[in-house]
Amino acid sequence: MDKNNTIARIENTLIFDSHYQLTAKEQKIILLLISKIDPVRQHHLYEQFVSVKELRRVLLENRSGSFAKELNRFRGRLMKKSLTFNTGVVVDKEELEGEIQWFQSIIPMVQDGVKGVEFLFAKKLEPFLIALKEYVKIDYTEVLPLNSGASVRLFQYFKAHRSKMTKHQKRSKLKFELAELKEVLGVPGKYADYRNFRKRVLEIVQTEINEHTSIGMKYTPIKTGYSITHIGFEVWDKETQPKTSKNAALSFAQEKAKTKLVEYGIEEGIALEMLYQTKGSEIAGFEDWYFFEVIAIFETKTKAADKDSKAGTLVNWFLKKKVFEQGDMFAKIMEALAARKKGLQETDMKAWDNRQVAKEMSAVDFRAFVAKKK
Repeated sequence: MDKNNTIARIENTLIFDSHYQLTAKEQKIILLLISKIDPVRQHHLYEQFVSVKELRRVLLENRSGSFAKELNRFRGRLMKKSLTFNTGVVVDKEELEGEIQWFQSIIPMVQDGVKGVEFLFAKKLEPFLIALKEYVKIDYTEVLPLNSGASVRLFQYFKAHRSKMTKHQKRSKLKFELAELKEVLGVPGKYADYRNFRKRVLEIVQTEINEHTSIGMKYTPIKTGYSITHIGFEVWDKETQPKTSKNAALSFAQEKAKTKLVEYGIEEGIALEMLYQTKGSEIAGFEDWYFFEVIAIFETKTKAADKDSKAGTLVNWFLKKKVFEQGDMFAKIMEALAARKKGLQETDMKAWDNRQVAKEMSAVDFRAFVAKKK
């Protein structure tokens, strides 16, 4: 399988019939590792090596502390995590659940001079990850912008459901008993007050999934008498373009901005996500200059030393902390951008006019437009 593949293939029963308590970061790493499995050629689960560089990018490290310490804590937590699943074994009219640890081992090591971590899934997970019968394909890069573990979990659930039903329904309707939904999300017994569950879980899930993924959703509380006892979901597939055409749809300035971000060390998929979150009439048509200023001010503020650390921290600041959208940083970036735009208008009106034309079309169409004028 292509080592750059981002598609994780997961048996539906693992999505629908298992319960686990994993943070967003833990789920992202698990999806990354599953994407590296070839369920056609592999007959067993093998050790998987992930470089520190890749871990930084997926985990969107927090530079307020040591990444080494964060990795050690992360490893310790993940080794203790397990999932429970239905077994079909009934005793005294009650079904017994099985339980499997996610990982057999997680060991930091150096491989061919590269520092990283070796992960080995538990052997008992093979039926869910290799011997696939009915499975869903999940692009793990879609979940990278999601900060809530509940968002990552429900996105997988909705994706698996839509994979089964897309030929039969344009929109799917699902209904969960409230306690059952909390089990699915790994928060059983929490949020006794529905208002807290709505604010801290459901609203965040709806916002993150709708803003960042290929799934659209809305939820509806359902009452029995005076109490909310169930949650209904309406789920649909957004009109999305394949990745190959996303690049083709970039404007000239967006394309240049993406190139600069990739050169800075940011993965292409994440660079595109950063671009799609960059909005505003002041920035449109000048995304390349905007990110030039973002990187320039970031360089004066970050304590990260090497290229990989800088790339990971910049992504974290931009997508998660949104530090460039507020305060002094935002003001300085927009002031510098305004000065550059004014300078272009005063010194090269032709270039200014081309920028105005280019922002309304793709980079491919703009190049064709320029070629016709020559």
